[in-house]
Amino acid sequence: MKTITIRQGNPDDCALIYELAEPAWRIAYSEILSYEQIVYMLKMMYSKESLTEQMREGHTFFIALYNDVPCGFISFHPQGEDRYILEKLYIHPHWQGLGAGRFLVQKAEEYIRNLHPGKHFLFELNVNRNNKAVKFYARLGFRIYNEVDEDIGNGFYKNDYIMRKFIW
Repeated sequence: MKTITIRQGNPDDCALIYELAEPAWRIAYSEILSYEQIVYMLKMMYSKESLTEQMREGHTFFIALYNDVPCGFISFHPQGEDRYILEKLYIHPHWQGLGAGRFLVQKAEEYIRNLHPGKHFLFELNVNRNNKAVKFYARLGFRIYNEVDEDIGNGFYKNDYIMRKFIW
């Protein structure tokens, strides 16, 4: 029987997270961003130093495994008293379509609810306005709240929707 399981990530997983993110990024963004921007953003957000710092700052990472093989990951972190930011969600292209992304989001929501029983939270994310993932997030209950054009350095911008959903 084929199963998806989840385990919490740690600093020893930095190389694995990069190995999962890199091919997903190249496919998801190759028609949206320049090659130079993809390389810049991967280095900025997925270097061992960057991922280790994110974990140190309170970002929670979960790794999805399909029959014990790592296939994707999610990261999220608290921002303020009643808001969490879904920072990263990527499934290796070979494993997309198996439900791992949905399962990771559900696991993150469950984790947040268990940290704060009886409280309600806003779960928020940024997604490129031209990314097919906008529809995926909408199916999970996220709604477009706003748009942002953020200067990320080197002459590059993130042109994103901000999407939100409430966790009850």
